[in-house]
Amino acid sequence: MQRKGNSIRSESQVKNQISVGIDMGGSLWATAVQDWEAGKMSYYGLKDKVDQSKEDRVFELVAKLLQRGKRVDVFYEAGRYGYWPARKLIALGANVHILPINKLKVIMSGKTIKTDKLDAKFLAGLHPSDHIPTVYIPTLEEEGRRDAEREWDRIKESIGRVNAQMISLIERTPLSNFQSHHTAAEWRKAIAKWSKLPEWAECPSLLRLRLPNLLAELELFEKELAAWKQTIQKFQEHDEETSKQNGNTDSTAETVRKLQQFRGVGDRLSRHLPWEIGDFHRFATGKQFAAFFGLTPCPYASGTMKRDQGISKAGRKSLRKMAIECAWLWYRWQKESWLVKKWADRLAQKGRSRRTAIVALARQLMVALWRYVAKGEAIEGAVINRAIVA
Repeated sequence: MQRKGNSIRSESQVKNQISVGIDMGGSLWATAVQDWEAGKMSYYGLKDKVDQSKEDRVFELVAKLLQRGKRVDVFYEAGRYGYWPARKLIALGANVHILPINKLKVIMSGKTIKTDKLDAKFLAGLHPSDHIPTVYIPTLEEEGRRDAEREWDRIKESIGRVNAQMISLIERTPLSNFQSHHTAAEWRKAIAKWSKLPEWAECPSLLRLRLPNLLAELELFEKELAAWKQTIQKFQEHDEETSKQNGNTDSTAETVRKLQQFRGVGDRLSRHLPWEIGDFHRFATGKQFAAFFGLTPCPYASGTMKRDQGISKAGRKSLRKMAIECAWLWYRWQKESWLVKKWADRLAQKGRSRRTAIVALARQLMVALWRYVAKGEAIEGAVINRAIVA
């Protein structure tokens, strides 16, 4: 991103306004301060001191700026430090904007110039009136739910990885091998059976020793998954209890219940979407909601040339994968809904047309689910299995 000066002209935009840009590095938090009314920019290269960390030095600087009685807006890039600096700065009284960019640069003489100081000054040169995309800052509870879903995915991926490794080992032997993933108990039973066969002696000795190691690893991951499932269940029960309290503003439990109503949307899907995304109501439109999944098309037009670049693929891949999975389940179990009827002909085909159609169905389904949750608009033809009990 490149910016050649700021276009802020209105007196009301510069009066009592300070912008702070922070480039958060491992050992240096490069910090620039733009006082719009004075027309002055200052730079601070803040590092750890013996008695004070670089983070505390930044917070102290922002606190002093706030004491001037001016509005302070802090800009920094999304990165390793996550959301905790934003929450700390908000608690001090600052307005925080996290930018979803990672390529701040200035182009000169065909070369790219990038320094922490330049990045900080660029960020400090931003103004709240600039129409720049920002990252949503979740609450502690929302961030915790995201971690719960991502830990579930990590353990499941680990189970799949160990299964694939064990299958690949067995395929190198004359033993009859599994064609799909199995549980640790099934693997243990199979290994006990194979060890009594003559072909077992034909297997490399160290390969036979690797199998128990992988089996122990698989058992550990399965144990972790079972324990994590119980943890998630407890959090869901806590959400349900919290949703019944007076003055509760967290709509997560209500959103889960609404999604669970539909045939084909199981417990995993109905939980993953609101736990990973957060409050559905923070999106102004269904299109914005679908864009969060990276399912929106990206056209390219220049003069007479026009072509489609496919979907944007913005955001998390796992979330987009879940949306596609939801679309396939919807296609299977919601044959009478208008969404399925619209794409039924193309989904019955094979190849590229089918793949394109399921992505389009996923995008429109996400819009429809958002409208149902946020606006209360029914999905025409959708079958409801579990009606919400008032």
